[in-house]
Amino acid sequence: MRDTARKKLIRQYYSIRAVDYDRQKNRTWKSSQGFGSEVSDELLMALEEYRGKRVLEVGVGTGRNASTLLERVKPQLVGLDLTREMLRLAKMKMCSHKDSFDLILADAEHMPFIEGVFDALVCMSTMHYFSSQELMLNKLRNTLKKRGTFVYGDLTIPEEDDEGFFERLERTLSKAHTGYLEPSTAKQLMEKLGFLVLKTKTVAYRKSYGALFEDKGRYFGVLPETFKKFVDQAPTHAKQKYELSDTEMTLF
Repeated sequence: MRDTARKKLIRQYYSIRAVDYDRQKNRTWKSSQGFGSEVSDELLMALEEYRGKRVLEVGVGTGRNASTLLERVKPQLVGLDLTREMLRLAKMKMCSHKDSFDLILADAEHMPFIEGVFDALVCMSTMHYFSSQELMLNKLRNTLKKRGTFVYGDLTIPEEDDEGFFERLERTLSKAHTGYLEPSTAKQLMEKLGFLVLKTKTVAYRKSYGALFEDKGRYFGVLPETFKKFVDQAPTHAKQKYELSDTEMTLF
């Protein structure tokens, strides 16, 4: 798929699903089988000293991370996203901090910022949409001040997934993503680009097949039986690694 067509698809997907997406992600982040407070705690610890500093979140979405930062850290925050409907929800969620943030509708691969302008960057659950993750990481590095902090998070491919099960699962459910990285590959890529990687962490969580299908498959016209067949035919190693049950699986 050409890059312009894929970006249009991503924008349409999040435009239609903005409200449902926000509700579903809240369930993932707050449920006992989801992240709990683990991811938010790591974000807050990484940026706890950035009060009043310029922080950019690429892929701010509905403001889940940004609103937490504004409440607890109080930076001067800029949120960038490709989809107007997501930014509307973010603005509503963050309105009590109206003097501390700006929201920008823009394509992150063509960011309207000068070099070295931000003290910290946040990019969560977004990197898998870019056609070249290396080029995108390099753009992010260029907008960051020297000795600034970059907080990056995304779904990952486990190191032991030699059969490519997770990527095939994503291609079955979604037409929008370009690909995920193994944790070691992401670390090597960032080090290659000049980042000093101080900490990495993998957070495992359980996700139901219903939530997976609701999140992506239904929108992209995937038949439930097609998804069920894919899971039923998963290799033994994938069934063990992802702890596949009749109703849910573990993601990382």
